[in-house]
Amino acid sequence: MKHRPEQILDAAITLFDADGVGVSTANVAKAAGVSNGTLFNYFPSKQDLLDALYTRTKTELAEAIGDVDPGLPIRDQVHLVWSRWLNWMLDDLARNRVVRLLHQSGLASADAVDEALAGFAVPRRILEDAEAQGVLIDLPAEYLSALVQQQLELVVEAQLDPALHDTAFDAMWKSITRAPLSQGATP
Repeated sequence: MKHRPEQILDAAITLFDADGVGVSTANVAKAAGVSNGTLFNYFPSKQDLLDALYTRTKTELAEAIGDVDPGLPIRDQVHLVWSRWLNWMLDDLARNRVVRLLHQSGLASADAVDEALAGFAVPRRILEDAEAQGVLIDLPAEYLSALVQQQLELVVEAQLDPALHDTAFDAMWKSITRAPLSQGATP
């Protein structure tokens, strides 16, 4: 049996996905099978509920990405992160849509966003290594990171056949990396 905070957060995902974040906390409590007072014992305000939902979901994503062997070639490391992230997104489309909504709308507080970002040390390390090795095109890391995330979202939104996921990765990879110099070309 789930603990009440998890019940409440799961109910919030379902309702927010269906009706947006304007859903009342009373409706969230009802859907979770708890009283409104119980909801507020765990989440003193709706902002606390939104922030907890955001940080929990982003923490789950960071855990799904897991560790990646830094001894692998950069492309292979990025591919592992891409595949794990994509599988996490596809595993629960409602959860993915709600966390994206909270992030893009700015409804997650700055503290919640900072707390969630702290869990993404592995992708950050890979990005830093790729920059240090001169693999990436000359654009800010934040831009490249957002580009990768948008590419992942496109795969999900397009309901791309799983047989094409690696092709989508290849397209994303080409969009963020320097093209190798052809033989005889001068830099």
